Amino acid sequence: MTEINAAGPARLRRATLKAGAEPAVASPRWQLRGSGACLLIALSLLLAGCGSSEQHGNASAPLPAAPATVQDAQGDLTREAARYLFLAEGRLVAQCMADAGFRYVVRQPPEQALARADAANYGRLSVTTARRHGYSSPSRVNNEISRFVSDDPNQAYLASLSQSRRQDYPVALFGHDDTRITIDLPGGERITTNRDGCTSHARRLLYGSDLVTWLRNQFIINNLNLEVHRRVTSDAAYLKAVNHWRACMKGRYRAFPTPEAARQAAARSRGNNEAGSTPATTEIAIAVADAECQRASLLVNVADGLDRRYRSSISRDRSSEINAYRLARTAAVRRAPALLQTR
Repeated sequence: MTEINAAGPARLRRATLKAGAEPAVASPRWQLRGSGACLLIALSLLLAGCGSSEQHGNASAPLPAAPATVQDAQGDLTREAARYLFLAEGRLVAQCMADAGFRYVVRQPPEQALARADAANYGRLSVTTARRHGYSSPSRVNNEISRFVSDDPNQAYLASLSQSRRQDYPVALFGHDDTRITIDLPGGERITTNRDGCTSHARRLLYGSDLVTWLRNQFIINNLNLEVHRRVTSDAAYLKAVNHWRACMKGRYRAFPTPEAARQAAARSRGNNEAGSTPATTEIAIAVADAECQRASLLVNVADGLDRRYRSSISRDRSSEINAYRLARTAAVRRAPALLQTR
């Protein structure tokens, strides 16, 4: 079983322990059971456990006016609508937490999280970028979403609470473990979350009482890229290209079983340096060889072609979930103003 601590429960648990209190119950968490190695965290899951004291002191980010245009040409939320929904959900969580006697501060979502998910690039790397930056291109140096997730100012508030309230805070936010919901996913994975708590309360208000269907669709849609990637990287044509890449790498640097293994070796060469620091000579050498071998083996070209094919197929297979997810999000944006005005 792989545990997914989406949106901060693990960070809240660590903060509670650091403050000197053993939680009365295990912190509520998302779990993934099955063959999948990992699920990508959905945008709305960034809400839980992520408040901000960076902006306006301890005040929440202002809620903008409801967007005039909710959907784009593809049926997805516009960037403005996605931002509004993110903040509206956070406000509902904060209101619920206030009713429970706790402070919860909502911050602006990272802009990267509001954009439509791009297709995987399968490690695409140019020789020029590899020579200059190794595997850490400038776009990764200041990763907005990573900073958003890692910066959790609500931990300071949690640490300021009494021992009993430090135990009650994550329960109020995420619910009790004995109210778990189990959700089966198409690939055989199973996720669990809690039925109560302010996070689930806010989602029911916005997306309807059928929390299981909403969360199932949300995880499916937000992990379409992962599903496509799995199929691409297990396709015979891709594996054949990897064999060509492997032979090329052996001639230029040394043998690696997969492109991911090459990247891991490069990462180890940095030691304790964080991503974005000056890459080591070893990383540069591996990255340059990788970039040259990608071009020689046509590895990324093959992956891109397979990606288009599998993405089209999976989108057809998941069309009912995609449409339901889009409709639920659109309805939530339109429902939110009335929900917030009632408080």
